[in-house]
Order: sequence, then structure tokens, then C-alpha cells
Amino acid sequence: MCFSTRLRDLRKEKNCTQRQLAEILGLTANSVCEWEKSRSEPSIETITHLAQYFNVSTDYLLGRTDDFGTPVSLHQDLTDEEQSFLDLFRRLSRGERVRLLAFAAGLVGNGRPETESGT
Repeated sequence: MCFSTRLRDLRKEKNCTQRQLAEILGLTANSVCEWEKSRSEPSIETITHLAQYFNVSTDYLLGRTDDFGTPVSLHQDLTDEEQSFLDLFRRLSRGERVRLLAFAAGLVGNGRPETESGT
């Protein structure tokens, strides 16, 4: 199975539109459409992000193996709950992300995100 088919199938399994996936990646929906029609290919960096988002290996995504393999994890230190939150966050529009961050900062108590020093 080729990359374009794998991408489309994985995207649909995750109930994600081309537009939503593009927003997660910071690209246009047309880019995702072109990949799924085998008219162009994403960069290596984007392939890595796609593999991480879909929790598969890059080899699986590229159609080099039918084994999901070792998923690409850019955030190996995250708990399952944190990873789930990050996956949801990536599906939000830019405006929704800003509002969510402001809300979360308010929950922390001071209206600003905490710094590493806690101030």
C-alpha cells in the first residue's frame, strides 16, 4: 500500500478531515489533498509529524511495511493523558488554541502560564 492510501486511511480512521489535519500541521488543506492524490509528497519533517500524530512508524506510513512498528514519539516523556490532550489541542483552530491557553492559564490561578521557576 502506498503513502497516499495509508495517509487517507489513517486520517479517516481518526475521523479527521483534510482541513483539520492541515491545521494540525500548519499547512493548507490543499497540501493534504495533493498528498492523498499522489500529486506531491510532504517533507521528511512533516512525515515524522504525521507518523507521530497517527501513532505509527514512518516505515508504515510510507508503505514500506504492514507492521505499525515503533510509533514515532516526539514527546516520549508525556503521560497518556497529556498525549491525548495534545492530540485534541492539535485539532483546534489557532483561535481556539489561544482561548484554551487563556482558560488554562486562568485555572492555574494568576491568569498567566507558569514559568519553570514557578513565578
